Amino acid sequence: MQVISNIDHLILIQVILIFLAGGAVKGLIGVGLPTVTLTLLSFIFDIKESISIILLPVIITNLYQMLNGKYLKQIIDDTKIFQISAVPTVFLGFYFLLLLKSDTILLILAIVLIYNSFLGLLKYEIKFKNYKSKYYQILIGGLTGTVTGISGIYTMPFIFLLQSLQYSKNKAIQLMGLTFFLFACTQFLLFILYDLISLKILALSSIACIPILLGVYLGTVLRRNISENIFKMLFNLMLVFMGILLIIKTIF
Repeated sequence: MQVISNIDHLILIQVILIFLAGGAVKGLIGVGLPTVTLTLLSFIFDIKESISIILLPVIITNLYQMLNGKYLKQIIDDTKIFQISAVPTVFLGFYFLLLLKSDTILLILAIVLIYNSFLGLLKYEIKFKNYKSKYYQILIGGLTGTVTGISGIYTMPFIFLLQSLQYSKNKAIQLMGLTFFLFACTQFLLFILYDLISLKILALSSIACIPILLGVYLGTVLRRNISENIFKMLFNLMLVFMGILLIIKTIF
């Protein structure tokens, strides 16, 4: 309680609202929690602190998403080479995270956001016929793990494997749950080992789990009343805008 009482009330309110928004996005389209929360938090905290704050909520929400379905065994069979390749390279990305300046990491984050969002806006899907090839999965896994370790964004170039698999919506959501859970657990372990998670950060992360659950519920309610395609378009436009703001922030 002493740790919580020492947190600035304005910062606490901002964190709650950010995770409420991130939870709503995840509830509506099944993804976007790390992307939304990390981007918005980076305007308040250092990027390394921002990544550490999102890890616990990401672990909890994606553990549920991973277990909430009947396809887990098949998903593991299809993507085990990708997962085995991706998780160790999170360590490599984390090494660069320690070495790079915060502004450089923000710039990488902005580029990943804008590129990913433009693909979404253009509805452009990159599919590979040889997605079951172990060499392809090793390549995509290695690149995804490295990008994840540096930026905290889990979707690039993982999205190319996801599109190639052509899973049903529910199966794709369960695959993302498995992948993001493994990534977040690996990051959490690394941040603990290198003393990058303080009691204050842990308190903020724990508090953030409450608005996330509320946000996910609100997102599922909104899903019944708002066109998912329209929302995805607005969501991607918002990410492009935030990516541009991050670039401006790093320059000035």
